[in-house]
Amino acid sequence: MTTRVGGDAGVIVEARTAQEAARIAGVTGGVHLPAKEPGKLSRRVRLTGDFEAHRAAVEAVTVLFGLFTDGGVPTPSGWTVTGASFEVQWPKAPPLVRSHFGARRYAFNWALAQVKADLDAKQADPEHQSVPWTLEALRRRWNQVKDQVAPWWAENSKECYASGIADLVQALGNWSTSQQGQRKGRKVGFPKFKSRNRDQPRVRFTTGAMRFEPDRRTIVVPVIGPLRAKENTRRVERHLAKGHARLISMTLSERWGRLFVAVNYAVRTQVVRPSRAPARPGSRAGVDLGMRALATVADTEGAITIFPNPAPLRASLAERRRTGTQLSRRIPGSRGHRAAKAKLARLDRRCVNLRRESHHQFTRWLVDTYPEVVVEDLDLAAMKKSMGRRAFRRSVSDTALGQIRPMLAYKVERVGSKLGVADRWFPSSQMHHGCGCRLVAKHQLDKMLVCAGTGELVDRDVNAAQNLRDWPDHASCGSVGATAPFVPGPSSDGTGDGSDARTTGHLGSGRETSASARAVRGEARTEPSNGGGTPRGVLQQWAY
Repeated sequence: MTTRVGGDAGVIVEARTAQEAARIAGVTGGVHLPAKEPGKLSRRVRLTGDFEAHRAAVEAVTVLFGLFTDGGVPTPSGWTVTGASFEVQWPKAPPLVRSHFGARRYAFNWALAQVKADLDAKQADPEHQSVPWTLEALRRRWNQVKDQVAPWWAENSKECYASGIADLVQALGNWSTSQQGQRKGRKVGFPKFKSRNRDQPRVRFTTGAMRFEPDRRTIVVPVIGPLRAKENTRRVERHLAKGHARLISMTLSERWGRLFVAVNYAVRTQVVRPSRAPARPGSRAGVDLGMRALATVADTEGAITIFPNPAPLRASLAERRRTGTQLSRRIPGSRGHRAAKAKLARLDRRCVNLRRESHHQFTRWLVDTYPEVVVEDLDLAAMKKSMGRRAFRRSVSDTALGQIRPMLAYKVERVGSKLGVADRWFPSSQMHHGCGCRLVAKHQLDKMLVCAGTGELVDRDVNAAQNLRDWPDHASCGSVGATAPFVPGPSSDGTGDGSDARTTGHLGSGRETSASARAVRGEARTEPSNGGGTPRGVLQQWAY
């Protein structure tokens, strides 16, 4: 995609590191901007003229860069980072793959032991010089001692050890920011040593012989060599063959006894942006996510669409219990034990695949049908905490509602649609649409609610979807009027009590939603729906 930015004012390129920024400044003749700290340089380079004149030189250094106007306004760089996962067959030498997994785990444990030894030495002697908690410093120390601590290190790719150390650096950073109160969510503990029985077998490659063969069935990873994919790799290989994509990393992992290769790559934006228009142009949809139904969608044409919740874990619980009992009664290492373990892994794999497939079908239908979608900002941790019974908490996890919003975020970005995120404290389920009165229920999880003003019986999910569809300009409740830009991305606030919270004090009103608040606008239309196709699995669709 051609990005015409710059001109006389220039353009600012932001690299991943200060070293990459220095290389970009050297090949383009740009100005390496100083950092906030005196004597240091930042990750930004100012270029003069149109950026297209410097694009080839910048992309020769890296395609993972940010682009800004001279005033600091973000601009599309022409590249987007995406990923794909393929299941591959085990090679003829499985011990080599498991050796790579163990090497990564060994490097993680070695680096953690080094950090703990430095902490103990620092406590005994304040003058002790510790190894900095950075990837560069720990890798340099590893290269100095690897012949003594791991004389077999050359049998595996060097990326195994770099991957393990990088994971520890990330874990230490998460712990440090959590201790300082700069990390959202629950507190993160200090890293622990990895065990073969608990750590997920995986290794990440960022350099070396990484490629997709033209036969679209073979994936080559460093040292291990070619791996036969169980599906066609066309969706990645065609971009690489045309020069429209760059490989960033490959992650080889084992799950359920099977081998997977996850590839992370950057692809040119115009390649992944489809040209077709949505099935219902000019329409807007509100999406209420739940556990009875996966989603209830209400649009401005008056159509209500309900997607059923597959609940794969609940459907397989009885068989999982029987299989778990069989596994506990088998002798470890016997043929019966291996068969029961494989059956349990097959049930787990089926649950994950069914759940992911239903989410992909639903989000794909949304972006293909509506140019504008509004979802709610759910606090799933608070939802599970508010559920008293274990079965209710398990239902929240089984639905996996947290996967839907990230899927929508990258899919609407590809098609050029808009994604609105309603405020977390917007009481979409407790406010009667078009009336403004508070809805009351006898029990917390009742589906049908009663309007406190009119006494009308209201469907909880349909009412919430209509409120989300009209948020924020035509929402029924005037006291909750916070707006959010229509941009994809994660939530910008911390954890709370969820979108159905009763009070809205953090918005400045400090009062409960009034039962007598009336809506001036926002009445649902009654025209029949005439939209596009509906994916399979739709439970019900009607004009409301």
